[in-house]
Amino acid sequence: MLYVLAVILVLLCAVICGQKIHSLAQKKKIESLESNLERSRNSLEVYEQQQSELQHRLTSLRIELGTLRQRNETLSPYQEIIDVEHYVIERHNQVELFAETVKFDAEQMLKQCRQRIEKVHHFLTEYECKAKEVTMQRAREKLGAFFHMAEERQHLAEISKALHHKIETYSQSYQLPSEQLLDELIEGYGKTDAAGHLLKVRQQVIRAVEQNEVVTCAFMDEHRRLSVMVLVSQLFNTKADFYLQRVSKDNLGLLIQALQDDFTLINHYGTAFGHTRIQDSYLALRLEELKFAALLESLKSSDLQFQAEILVEHRVLQ
Repeated sequence: MLYVLAVILVLLCAVICGQKIHSLAQKKKIESLESNLERSRNSLEVYEQQQSELQHRLTSLRIELGTLRQRNETLSPYQEIIDVEHYVIERHNQVELFAETVKFDAEQMLKQCRQRIEKVHHFLTEYECKAKEVTMQRAREKLGAFFHMAEERQHLAEISKALHHKIETYSQSYQLPSEQLLDELIEGYGKTDAAGHLLKVRQQVIRAVEQNEVVTCAFMDEHRRLSVMVLVSQLFNTKADFYLQRVSKDNLGLLIQALQDDFTLINHYGTAFGHTRIQDSYLALRLEELKFAALLESLKSSDLQFQAEILVEHRVLQ
């Protein structure tokens, strides 16, 4: 009997323990479910908050879309004007690009033309010199002593003419070629080109002086020869520099004739000093310098006159 009671008691204890264990498991499960439920509620709150923000943003975008549609309807009649403006801007850019291309091509073509002109001019100069030498040689061979007499007569005529100019001063007739000469010089040259060419000629003048290519002298004594060359060179350069300071478009022809006369007279008087003579190439350089100095001065005067006219017109308009 006791054994049966003991068994029953054990069974009851086992059942009670099982119920407690099951109760604890259920409790833990309930706590886990409650925790999950709390997290779900928090997530739901966050989601609802995000949804509210998105809804607010959607409402703002709808309002902005409505505003843009209304603005688009207001501006739609002017769309053609905007398209035309864009077309004009695009065409303007194309025209500017085309103009720059044409300008560059024209500058290159002009540069090539000038190079070719210089080559042709150099060729013609050499050909003229050679033809003149051949003609003079043939004349010497055919005329003999009469050729030297003709040369002497021409030389005396040049000296007489130069002395007459110095004594009687220079009349206005020597100023007549100035305008025509300036027109010929201006053709094909801009202000920058004239200044650049004048600088180039000036450098050639300096180089000729440094290399003793101004005067030739037949004296055998070196010291005597160099002294006479320096004296004659300084004399002629003093004359040329004096004319260069006075040059203008109005007296260019006068000063060119004066420098040529000085060249003739100095060479004539230099005959008595070892046939001292100023070289023709140096005279050509100083004449070229004189011409382009007058050209540049004329261009500057034209610019100043043009600016003055613009200023006067501006004041009149005001």
